[in-house]
Amino acid sequence: MKKRLGAIPKGLEWISDPADQNIVVPSANTKHEKEELVPAAKRGLSEELIRATFILRQEYLDKIKAYAYWERLQIKEVFDEMCEQFFKDKKVRSIPSKKR
Repeated sequence: MKKRLGAIPKGLEWISDPADQNIVVPSANTKHEKEELVPAAKRGLSEELIRATFILRQEYLDKIKAYAYWERLQIKEVFDEMCEQFFKDKKVRSIPSKKR
């Protein structure tokens, strides 16, 4: 006997059970409402962190990765150390709001 198109296989009758027809499936918009409020650069990060892209020399990247590997640090921790040392003796003024 041939199987009919649209026939429900034995054991999967619960899929078309009319009692389950009242289940409300959340729409795609409500699922990510909170995520839309957070910029993509900050999504999934703590408040003090932000995601950014930089261009740098390959030799510097290789050194940063090697240093992070041997010191058992993450690359972002190496950048934190580098920035702390660089800005330690410098006074940095903020950018005027008109230029941002």
